[in-house]
Amino acid sequence: MSRGTELEIANPEPEQLAQSDTDSFRCLQTSPRLHVALHGMSALIHTRLSKMALDLCMELLEAGVNAQALAEVVLHVLDVKEKIKAPTSY
Repeated sequence: MSRGTELEIANPEPEQLAQSDTDSFRCLQTSPRLHVALHGMSALIHTRLSKMALDLCMELLEAGVNAQALAEVVLHVLDVKEKIKAPTSY
């Protein structure tokens, strides 16, 4: 292995990192065990997401949606949902 190759592996370009992140999201659909594990972790940490909502979020991530932006939208929607459910005192 040449020194140039070692440096390329040790310090991948940002495009390579982005591609590997996208590839890891794409494997969610093809791995039922990973899918079940993610649902379990979601329940364990009380994300307040239904299975359908979590599936939708995973599909959006697999499609390339920015994870930070998605998280902000989900948190906003969950907060609004809680405010609507909360009884209003006059």
